[in-house]
Amino acid sequence: MHIHIQSPALRGAFLLSLSFSASVAFAQQSLPVIEVGPLSPAQPGSPAADVEDQTVVTPTRVEQPASSSGASVSVIHARDIQKRGSLGFNDVLRGVPGLDVYSNGGPGAQTSVALRGSTPGQTLVLIDGIRIGDPTSTDGSVDFGQLIPTDIERIEVLRGPQSALYGSDAMGGVINIITRRGKGAPQGWLMSEGGSYGTSSSRASISGADGQGSYALSISGLHADGFPRYGYRPQRPIVIGDQTTPLPPLPADDPTNTVGVTGRIGYEFTEDARIEAGLAGYDSAIRYDNPYAFNPWSVFDRFNHQHATFMQGYVRLGADMFDKSLRNRLTLYANRGNRDAWSTEACFDMLTFLSQNCRFGYLGGRRGVEYQSDIALGPLGLATLGSRVETETAHTSREAWIVDDFAPSRAVQTTWSGYAQHQFTLFDRLDISYGGRVDAVSKNRTFLTWRTMANFRIDEIGMRLRGSAATGAKTASLYQRFSQYGDPTLAPERVIGFDAGIDQSFFGGLATASVSVFANRYANLVQFGKAESCAATQIFGCYFNVGRADTRGVEFSGEAALAPGALLLRGSYTFLSARNLDDDEDSIYAGRTLLRRPRHKGMWSVIYTGAPDLELEARANIVGAAHDLDFIFNKRVMLAPYVRLDLFANYKLTDQLTLHGRIENVGNALYEEVYNYSTTARAFYGGVKYAW
Repeated sequence: MHIHIQSPALRGAFLLSLSFSASVAFAQQSLPVIEVGPLSPAQPGSPAADVEDQTVVTPTRVEQPASSSGASVSVIHARDIQKRGSLGFNDVLRGVPGLDVYSNGGPGAQTSVALRGSTPGQTLVLIDGIRIGDPTSTDGSVDFGQLIPTDIERIEVLRGPQSALYGSDAMGGVINIITRRGKGAPQGWLMSEGGSYGTSSSRASISGADGQGSYALSISGLHADGFPRYGYRPQRPIVIGDQTTPLPPLPADDPTNTVGVTGRIGYEFTEDARIEAGLAGYDSAIRYDNPYAFNPWSVFDRFNHQHATFMQGYVRLGADMFDKSLRNRLTLYANRGNRDAWSTEACFDMLTFLSQNCRFGYLGGRRGVEYQSDIALGPLGLATLGSRVETETAHTSREAWIVDDFAPSRAVQTTWSGYAQHQFTLFDRLDISYGGRVDAVSKNRTFLTWRTMANFRIDEIGMRLRGSAATGAKTASLYQRFSQYGDPTLAPERVIGFDAGIDQSFFGGLATASVSVFANRYANLVQFGKAESCAATQIFGCYFNVGRADTRGVEFSGEAALAPGALLLRGSYTFLSARNLDDDEDSIYAGRTLLRRPRHKGMWSVIYTGAPDLELEARANIVGAAHDLDFIFNKRVMLAPYVRLDLFANYKLTDQLTLHGRIENVGNALYEEVYNYSTTARAFYGGVKYAW
C-alpha cells in the first residue's frame, strides 16, 4: 500500500511522476445510483420523495429497483454537482461514506480519491461506463484535479471489491461519472461564477430528443489565479529539499486553466435496436511548486508547470431479441492522454554534474471492445454474460540532451476478459446474485475473481438487510512492469472483502438511515525498494510483490425531514482502521496506520427550503487526525483534525434565472490534506444560472 524510495535523486524523479500522473480505470456499463431507496411509500417533502430515479442500473449492470441491490452504493445527483462543482470534483465527492479525497494544493492540483482505505490506484473510475486515465501513471490512479464537471446527471460510488464484474483496479470500489442523456423537448442552461483567488468559471449545456434521435452537449471552463500550492497556510517553519534552507517568499498565485467537454448522441432504429456515441475531453494547464529543489529560486520558479489533455470516445450498439428476453450490447471505445510536466532541478546531468530543469512527457492510450448479453430465465432469474478485449499503450520521454540513467519506455499490454453472473429472487423478497470473472494479461498472469451478494427486503417495516463477499485483483501498471524500475512478471495485487448493512426508513419515509460494516484483507501488494528480484542495472531498486494490508470499518449515512418541505438534515460518518501488515521493521510504514486515511470523518448539513424559491444550506466536513509523510525528511508526521464549514444559497429569481452564492471555509480553519500543501482560506463565490 506504499512505495518507499531511499535515493534523493530517484525520489525527486519519482515524486514528480507521482504528483503529475493521470490514471487508468475500466470500461463497462453503468452502476447503481441510490444509497438508501424508499422502502415504504414516500411522503411529500420526505427524503424518499426527493430521490430522482427509483429504477437504477445496479451493481449487477442490469436495470432494476434500487432496493434490490445487496451492495453498498451512494449517488451524487446533478443538483449537488452544480452547487459544489465549479472548481472541480474535490468538494463534489467529499462526504460520501468510505471515500477519501486529498489534493496537493488548490484548483487543478493533483487530487487523489480512494475507497475504504484502498490506494487511489485500486479505485476504478469511469465516465459513462468507460475506463479513463493515463496508462503511463505510476500506479494507475486517476488525477481528479485534471477533470472538471460538465453536465453530469449523477455520480455513482460503489464500495468494496468489484473485480468480478469490472476487472483490474476495482479492488476498493468503482466511481462512475454519468453525463446527461438527451430527453424530451430541447432545453439548455448557462451558468457563470466568479469569486476569491481570481476565480471565474462557466458551464453550458444543451440537450433534447426528437423522435428517434437524442443529443446532449456540454462544456465547462475554469480559470483561477489560485494561491501558492505549497506552504501557503501551514503555521510552522518549512525548509526546501536540502533540509536546511527556509522556504523562500511565496508567489502571489499558482494559476489553473481547465476546459472540459462531454457529449452523447443516440438513435433508435426500432424499439429493439439502438446506437449511441459519446465523447469526453479535458485540457488542463497549471503552474505548481517544486519544494524538493535544492536551490530556493527553483521552488516557485514559473518553469514548474504542466499541460495535460485527454480525449475519449465510444460507440455502443444495443439489440433486444425474443421479445426482450435477450438483450445485447456491444461497445467499442478508445481514449488517449498526453501529459507534459516541466520541473526545475528534476534531471541530474552526468556531464556537468549539475541538476537541470527539464521536461517529462507521458503519452498513453487505450482501445477495446466489450460485449454483454442479459438473458431472462423466467422464474430462474437473469443471467449476464460478457467479454472484453482491451489494449493499453504507454510512452514516456524526456529531453535528449541531458545525460543520465533515464530510459524512455514504450509498453503495450492486452487483457482478455470474460465474466458471468446469475441473479434471482426467492419469496419475492430475497435477492441473490453471484458471479465471477477471468482476466488474462499478455505476458503475465491469468487471475480469477468472484462476488456474491444478498439483499433481504422487509417492506412491511421499511427495512432492508444486505451483505456481500468478494475478491478483487489489480494488474501491475505499465510503469511498474515495463519502466526502468519495472518487473514484467509482477503478480496481480489481491484482496478479499466482506460487508454487511442495514437500511431503514422511518415515519412513513420522512427519514432514512443506512449502516454498513466492512473488512478487507490485501496481499501481494506492489512495493518499491531493494529486492532479490531486482536486475543488476536497477541499482536504486525495483518494483516487487510483498505488501500486505488490512482495512475495516463502519459507514453511516442518513437524512431526515425535520420539517417536511422546509428543513432537511443530511449526514454521513465513516470509521476506518487501515493498517499496513508488512514485516519490515526498518520501514517507516511497518506496523503503522496507512497514510492519509483518517480514522474518523463525516459530513453533516442542514438544508432550508421553507421560503418560496430559496434554498440555504450549511455543510460541515469533519475530519479526524491522519498519518502522512514528510518527504523532505523522510519521516512520519500527523495531520491535525479539522472542521470546515461551507454555506450555500440559491434563489430562483424567475423560472429561467437563478442566483447562487457560497462561502467556503467560513471559520477560516487551518487544515491540510497533504503535509505542507495548501488549502483554501475563507473564500466567497457568486454567480447566475439561466435555463430555458
